[in-house]
Amino acid sequence: MTGVRTVVSTEWEKVADHGSRDPGRDLYWQGCVDHADEAAALIDAGGRILRTTASCDALLVTGGDGVARWTLLPWEQARVDTVLARATSEIAPKAAALRYRAAPDRALLILIARPVLSAMRLLHATPGAAVVRLIDPLERPVAAPELWREAFDLTRSEVALAALLMAGHSLESAAAARECCQTTLRVHLRHIFVKTGVSRQADLVSLLARFGRE
Repeated sequence: MTGVRTVVSTEWEKVADHGSRDPGRDLYWQGCVDHADEAAALIDAGGRILRTTASCDALLVTGGDGVARWTLLPWEQARVDTVLARATSEIAPKAAALRYRAAPDRALLILIARPVLSAMRLLHATPGAAVVRLIDPLERPVAAPELWREAFDLTRSEVALAALLMAGHSLESAAAARECCQTTLRVHLRHIFVKTGVSRQADLVSLLARFGRE
């Protein structure tokens, strides 16, 4: 497996030599990636990219040959290839991950590759051997205030606090942003905990982040 075998998803006809040749009919991919804002790609057994989400396209880099790649750095590509090989191995494939740099001027990304179970490949007739997800550690979760309000019956003040916590604020900085005292926000936070069923701020942020984009 080498980096030069990586191709953009629009070249489906060139790389998908078995299974459905229509990307829209790959039911496995549709079921696996149900949020377009998730940076994910479907790769075949050779490590070539079959399908991508728009968020994944934004994190991929393009070489001088116009081909989309995980990275432009040869030593980083070798590390990526090792991870993809573990996830697409014909014998005991397993999930693998690494942190790498796509280009000298790019921030570090986290790549997670998980194999597609052979039973699922047969069931959905997908040429995909693994699903790769890219995580940008610097990207903040997307707020979905209206969905939070509907799901947990939060007040406007509670939603506003939740959004600030999602953005990385502490209670102190949130109080400054809201121009109120921390005591008031602590009361709001206790109410949020009761309504959401969590008891820690980190768990709250994790829960709210799972709502994704509205």
